[in-house]
Amino acid sequence: MKKHRPLAFVRHWAASLVTTIGLLFLIAGAVGEETWEVSFAMLFVIGLAATLLHWLFPGGRFFALVLANAIGLYACIYVSFIETSYEDVNRSTRLFAFYLPILTFAVVVYFRRERIRAVVSLEHAQLETRFGRAFAWLVPVFLVGISNFLAPLDALGPEQKALWLFGAMSIIALVTLFASFNIAVFLIDTGLLFEDFFETIAVLVKPAFAFVTVYSLMVVLFATAYRLIGRFDDSASFLIHGRPADLSFVESLYFSLVTVSTVGYGDIVPLSYSVRVVVALQVVCSVVLLLFGFHAIMRQAVRGS
Repeated sequence: MKKHRPLAFVRHWAASLVTTIGLLFLIAGAVGEETWEVSFAMLFVIGLAATLLHWLFPGGRFFALVLANAIGLYACIYVSFIETSYEDVNRSTRLFAFYLPILTFAVVVYFRRERIRAVVSLEHAQLETRFGRAFAWLVPVFLVGISNFLAPLDALGPEQKALWLFGAMSIIALVTLFASFNIAVFLIDTGLLFEDFFETIAVLVKPAFAFVTVYSLMVVLFATAYRLIGRFDDSASFLIHGRPADLSFVESLYFSLVTVSTVGYGDIVPLSYSVRVVVALQVVCSVVLLLFGFHAIMRQAVRGS
């Protein structure tokens, strides 16, 4: 087993790093031109933090997902604060303020790694009690966020705003200093729960795949029927964006998918009675398929548990 541990560590570390940075790239592409540096320039530091945490606690395969979600959520909230109140603050201050809680967390976790490992090694029965302590640190962080909305920041100049931002993030870093232990334990515990969750999902892959196969077959068969009705009917069978017309095959696939899911956007409406009968039949078949499909999936879930 020891021979395989380095390879497993590299694989899990790579998954952690790629997942985290991949999520942050998505956030970086969405935040806009004014705050792009907050997302892109942090990738190197985040990569180091992800590497450190996974090196210290390489146990769970889904720790990467939890870590990426936590850092991504923090980045989203921070970028929201920047865009609403601190756009005129210089970039170096914004970046340093962003890094401050993360670096504090990484340093504390490193020096308390042995105690964190000891706590995480306990049974899953104690996860519920540890979860409560993990969220206690959110109260002062929430109060800091509220103060940013209540404070008259619009009346302050860029330098005063920079001091305010640095002070607010310093308080959050101070909270992180005392809460890093519980946060780290919470992240690792959540990774373990994710692992159990995805193991349950793995049991459902076969019935879910069978359901999707039948579902897609129904979409294709009814799309073919709509296409053939339009060919054999002299008048237009559908109303497309308010105009009578026959469906192309791509449009028939789209209409069939919308119908089988009972969404009904209204951009394509059946006109002839023959088409309406087929639509009604497809809706009934889709409801029956959903009932049987979910029943089969839930039965497999009970067997797997």
